[in-house]
Amino acid sequence: MLTTLRNSSKNTILKFVLGFLLTILIISFAMWGTEDLVGVSKKQSTVASVGKLNISAQEFYSLYSRQTEEIRKLLGASLDIKKSREFGYVDRALSSLINRALFNNEALELGLSVSDNNVRDKILKDDAFKDDLGQFSELMFRQLISESGYTEDTYVEGTRQDLAREQMVETIRSSLTVPKIIRSSLGEYNLQERSVDYVVIDSKKEEVKNIKNDDIKLYYEENKKQFLSEERRSIRTLLLDAKKYAKKLTVTPEEIELLYEERKENLVEPEERFLQQILVDKKSEADSISNKLIKSKNMLSIGKKELNLTLDDINLGWNTRTELPEEIVDSVFKLKVDEISLPLKSSFGWHIIKLIKKKDRKEIKYDEVKEQYKNEILLEKGKEAVFDLQDELEDLLASGNTFEEISEILDVKLIKAKKINKNGKLENGSVNLDFQDERILRSAFNQKLNIEGNIINIDKDEGLAISIVDEIIKPKQLSYEDAKKLAKAKLLKKLKFDSAKQKAKKIKESVDNGKSFKEVISNYSLELRGVKPFSRILPDSSELPIPLISKIFESDKGDINITERGNEEVLIAQTVEILNNLAKDKEEIKDFTNKIKDDLTIDLLAQFSEALRKKYKITINDDVINQLN
Repeated sequence: MLTTLRNSSKNTILKFVLGFLLTILIISFAMWGTEDLVGVSKKQSTVASVGKLNISAQEFYSLYSRQTEEIRKLLGASLDIKKSREFGYVDRALSSLINRALFNNEALELGLSVSDNNVRDKILKDDAFKDDLGQFSELMFRQLISESGYTEDTYVEGTRQDLAREQMVETIRSSLTVPKIIRSSLGEYNLQERSVDYVVIDSKKEEVKNIKNDDIKLYYEENKKQFLSEERRSIRTLLLDAKKYAKKLTVTPEEIELLYEERKENLVEPEERFLQQILVDKKSEADSISNKLIKSKNMLSIGKKELNLTLDDINLGWNTRTELPEEIVDSVFKLKVDEISLPLKSSFGWHIIKLIKKKDRKEIKYDEVKEQYKNEILLEKGKEAVFDLQDELEDLLASGNTFEEISEILDVKLIKAKKINKNGKLENGSVNLDFQDERILRSAFNQKLNIEGNIINIDKDEGLAISIVDEIIKPKQLSYEDAKKLAKAKLLKKLKFDSAKQKAKKIKESVDNGKSFKEVISNYSLELRGVKPFSRILPDSSELPIPLISKIFESDKGDINITERGNEEVLIAQTVEILNNLAKDKEEIKDFTNKIKDDLTIDLLAQFSEALRKKYKITINDDVINQLN
């Protein structure tokens, strides 16, 4: 199947880039978290059956690992299956995969067909299999699907199913029409704009009187679970380093020249322009500023005077043609150095551009990249050598050879660590330089005692590694004396944050009682900031956090809203203006209609999914799930 695919591209530099689209009804077949997979048996077990299709344990565990990654980072350890069930992560991952299988079943029943060419194009365009230059890498493709437990045939078939499902989803979407009354009502709701004044109370600047020892001890007693020693592990790791193998290999001039010829077309430094810009919403504003610039030519001076802009605000830096809005790019690149454009219209607003410096297009010569290409080819060969060693490594492990024996047989490095933490530090605070690879540490701290982990890619994907954990020192409760310094710091931080929240409450009460917001905050020496009008659907122009924006759109003019940002800042905002806008621009109406259509599509697909759940038999194998720790 992939012979044509192989012939259409050449091997280049490896780059491990994986993605997983979480909108499950439209996702592409994907892989994730190969270092967290738990062995060959999982790849061959079935977690659930949906109609005619099975969901493998490998599929489930890959998605489950991805979805629990953030909580793992937070806790510093993986969740076991029992805890994951309690938090709903197991159900979420399984439900996503069941939804995909339901739609795949329906696509099969409808007889939706996808050509080999379409499958081939889909794989060739997948960013997960592209190198640094955006070219398809057969080696990367082979490695990724192998590591994730797929064969070429199963991956191709999965891709074919996904494309068929996408056909069905797009058919449903394209059949939808949005009634005019819905467009009008929702348009008025979503395009309403609000502007606010706000202040930020930084708790770090709050003053707290001397903390008593009794208060520190009480805080320690009430929050003992926060004061634990670090988990430490003793680890041995086999490193299959591509750089090491690369040193033993050679590169011919012909190989370097071939690579240069392959890339020659793209070996250019594009023309660039260093620009300054003033961007406004209305043409009248742009014309006014433009007239002033005809006299002064000083973008910073005019920008500061008219819009309170800083140098950082007006400096766009170096830009290629592709980095500028399509509507203005030709006009900008025709400017001479120090020339200022007339107002230029784009979807972002009205631009006034000044050209500061320019760089012409430059072709990169062979001698400039020869050494770089030599090293790249060597590293690529080293990676291929390492990849070829993987099967041999797995055979030796299966035969019961120790890490020490394998190190000698394969001539690979064996590194060791005694009682290190998850950051690679020893008990005395020094760093174990051999264990600074994040992937190795993460994998080792997710393994069980005396059981070989999985073969993983090391940082920068320049080799492979496998670890075994010889000792696990679990976190223990710190005594008050050992935790006193940390407890004091945590208590101080909490008291400062409490002080900031109390100050925000007092400000709100004062304004609610009839005082001016500006007057009240001036008494606290807080900086008043303003935000230009923003809408519900386009809040990105605002500096405010989303929870606060939601409160603002539930409030009336003059209302005060408070929200916390992290555990160090408190924001207080007053709504100063409410603008009821209606979409008039054709493109704006089109974009908004498409958004409504997307929302309706999601609702319709959810209903369709429920119908498919009744149509196709779903069987879940809880025993397999429970064994995935």
